[in-house]
Amino acid sequence: MLAKMTWPEVEERLKESDIAIVPVGSTEQHGPALPLDNDHFAATQFAKMVAEKLWDNVKVVVTPPIAFGYSPHHMGFKGTITLRESTLADVIVDICTSLAIHGFKKIVLINGHGGNATAIGNALHLLHEKIDAQVFNIDWWVVASDKILEVATRPVYHACDMETSVSMYLGQRVQEDKLVDEPGKSPVPGFVEPDLFAPPPKVSMMYTMKDITDSGVVGYATKATKEKGKQIAEVALNRTVKFIMELAKS
Repeated sequence: MLAKMTWPEVEERLKESDIAIVPVGSTEQHGPALPLDNDHFAATQFAKMVAEKLWDNVKVVVTPPIAFGYSPHHMGFKGTITLRESTLADVIVDICTSLAIHGFKKIVLINGHGGNATAIGNALHLLHEKIDAQVFNIDWWVVASDKILEVATRPVYHACDMETSVSMYLGQRVQEDKLVDEPGKSPVPGFVEPDLFAPPPKVSMMYTMKDITDSGVVGYATKATKEKGKQIAEVALNRTVKFIMELAKS
């Protein structure tokens, strides 16, 4: 991991690989059973495990995580810390610019928080014009969406069966006696549903987590198992590894 390397070690590593992985997360509530660090914990674990799987073929560098994300919709629950969307975008731009200056030509963000999407998208646009490096973003749950639909109980949204199962597998602190089920309240049933896989017709609107959940959970966390988490995580990991292997060839 970059934080544990000296600058001469980084210089030597760049002779072997010009790929860096940047975990991007958040610090926000995840109901009564999961810690506030869950999103950056998951992103960091995924990044480390991807690097380990790649090691024999591609010696990527993993940077320290971006531990704070865009989470104003979670501020109704104590402990949440949010950046402004523009601040998060600027942080991503600055980190990737620093990596590019040092010679990293391919940078992969592994995102652990859906609320970061717009900031990441804005950063990618800015970086395209600013640096001589390719920057990609992977939302770990998106690359495993088919497996999630296969094994997880809906709704899949926040601190739910899916997220809790993956956290269990990754080694997160999960207080299983405090797991709760709360499917969430829909602001406009049938159109605005708190479910990543809600079918059409879909309509977007702004709401806070307090508007749709009392516990901070949207989903059925009590149905989570480590085995489900393993199935989902392994699909996400293997597909990410496959992508970076292809990237290394380009």
